[in-house]
Amino acid sequence: MKDHIKNNWKFLLFVLGTGLIGGYCTGLYIPEMYSQEMLMQLQEQGMTTEMLALSGAVQYGILYGAILGAIGLVISKKVGLWKEFRFDKNAVVPTAIITIIAALCLFPGDKLIFGSFSSWVNDVYKVSPGLPKIIAGLLAGGVIEEVMMRLFFMSLLVLIISKLFCKNEKEISVRVLAAANIISALLFAAGHLPGTMAMTTLTPVLLFRCFLFNGGLGLCFGYLYRKYGIGYAMIAHGFAHLISDLLMIMFL
Repeated sequence: MKDHIKNNWKFLLFVLGTGLIGGYCTGLYIPEMYSQEMLMQLQEQGMTTEMLALSGAVQYGILYGAILGAIGLVISKKVGLWKEFRFDKNAVVPTAIITIIAALCLFPGDKLIFGSFSSWVNDVYKVSPGLPKIIAGLLAGGVIEEVMMRLFFMSLLVLIISKLFCKNEKEISVRVLAAANIISALLFAAGHLPGTMAMTTLTPVLLFRCFLFNGGLGLCFGYLYRKYGIGYAMIAHGFAHLISDLLMIMFL
């Protein structure tokens, strides 16, 4: 493990730095979206916005970025999913297509499709995103969520499934990679539910919305990770957030 860290220290430094900045910005803007009940609970606990921001920086930078990044790096190399980031002309078109589709799903897709069914969804798109939200989406969403769900978790699932069900196969099959991608995408979607419940009441419509958008996009990011490496999954995820936020600023 020491050799892997030594040989890829620039990558780990990158995810640490982006996690610290992205996590801090997440802590700054998230309270603006909490329900009144949740805000009162935070006040009772003596939590300030600055404390939430610092907590987010530690959580995203050290725990999710540095620690899960290091473990995920080792596992991904073990299962053959690690690819050093470099320009790949074959990756440009699928990455661009997924980025644009993902961005349009976030906005205006979410507002147009689910805004009429949920007043909360509609209200989310009444205010243009501020700088903390934009940075958080680009860094915490685009980089750290990919470290957590693809580099670490999807790689771990590939290792576990291959050890349990494909012991005699010399190479990891496409069906193992696909199964790991589907499971990690579903859990990626489920991981957004606690945040939704902190902001509003969870309804069947919002549950469906979460798994449709987050699960579907998670599958796409997992495909990029498997085919071209974690760097292209990060680019698609991060720039999807950035483009959707810029569209909100332009049209709201």
